[in-house]
Amino acid sequence: MTTASQTCNPSERLDGPLKSRSLAFLLVGEGVDYVGASVHRIALPALAVLHLGASPDEVALLAFAGTVPALLVSLPAGVLLGRYPLRAVLVTTDLAAAAVVLVIPAAAVLNVLTMPLLYAIALALGSLSVLHLAASMAAVPLLSDAGQLHRTNSRFTAVITTAGVTGSALGTMLVATVGPARALLTDVASFVLSACCATRIRALPTPDRGRAARRPMLDEIREGLRYSANDEVLRPLFTALTATSIGSGLTVTLLAFHLLTAVNVGTTGLGVIMIASSIGGLTGALIAPRLTRRYGAGTVLAAGFTLHALMQIPPLLAEPGPAWLVALIVSSGGQFIAATCVGTTQRSVQQWITPLHLRARVQQTALWLGQGSLPLAALAAGGLATLISVHAVMLTGVLVLLLTAGMLWRSPVRLLTVKDEGDAR
Repeated sequence: MTTASQTCNPSERLDGPLKSRSLAFLLVGEGVDYVGASVHRIALPALAVLHLGASPDEVALLAFAGTVPALLVSLPAGVLLGRYPLRAVLVTTDLAAAAVVLVIPAAAVLNVLTMPLLYAIALALGSLSVLHLAASMAAVPLLSDAGQLHRTNSRFTAVITTAGVTGSALGTMLVATVGPARALLTDVASFVLSACCATRIRALPTPDRGRAARRPMLDEIREGLRYSANDEVLRPLFTALTATSIGSGLTVTLLAFHLLTAVNVGTTGLGVIMIASSIGGLTGALIAPRLTRRYGAGTVLAAGFTLHALMQIPPLLAEPGPAWLVALIVSSGGQFIAATCVGTTQRSVQQWITPLHLRARVQQTALWLGQGSLPLAALAAGGLATLISVHAVMLTGVLVLLLTAGMLWRSPVRLLTVKDEGDAR
């Protein structure tokens, strides 16, 4: 299948084994990449607090700098992926991220490390991460065997979920043993290894260099937005993703504070709850294809959004005590089973029903609406908590999630019976 944006020459028709090897290199590279990214997500705030004496406001601003690129970069990234080879984007973003991270230990040695420098690095890493993730997600359907797209997306989600957990544990250990600045050298190595894996991905199409002059980027962005808004399935699905990000932002931002202060779970209890969420995330990614084959994508999505909303209720009701701790562990696992099951399934649905030349832009529209709204929701949660209460803000988030799930049950998404790429319209 060819389009105006991505084509393969006849001499570049690639066999199954080459696609399989390329997919394996992609998955390994992304796993290594996510291990490193998880290390710097722990090391950067630790460095700010332990070495620079950052205040809570400065730490919040550092987190915001790392997440706001999802709002600023996602839509342009969808256009860039149609203009440049995906393998080149993967390699370039990895090497650039390695260079950016290397600035931190160098600045620490030279005693010139400052908070403004950390803000700039967080912003640069966040931007590179958005572009890299966009390229890796766009590569998945191009490397998937016929009829196996959902399974391949599931493997991709499972890899990055496992890598995120591993990286968080590794980052915590390294920060405690060698310090946050030196811990980031592991991050540099992970990006370099990921770039090496990306160079071995051979079964990807390349942009057509002979096509007419490119259209303005804003026109191409509008085309992706217009297609998403006009499609009877994507419109309610993307609305649900956006509302869910807002609702989750209101609840998750304040969850740790609520559990530690109002429910008194302690740091050990909070750690066990986080472990349960990681196990749930991996489980959801693995079972999503099986559930979709049995019940259809629409039912899986509607049920997943509903379960995700319901699993946010126990923290609001919880009181100190071992029974409630067990309930919180179960709800955390269930919440992330639903979240990754929905995430994997909705991404497959996008790819099934979107024309190839628009896939990257539609994919980035979804990420822009979903991930881009998270930092704004987090800022809103912090502001509202000072005006009303933490409990009231979290309750508002849960109500948003429940209303979103109800809307999805009544939308055309619920009637979507597609089970894999071969069934798509």
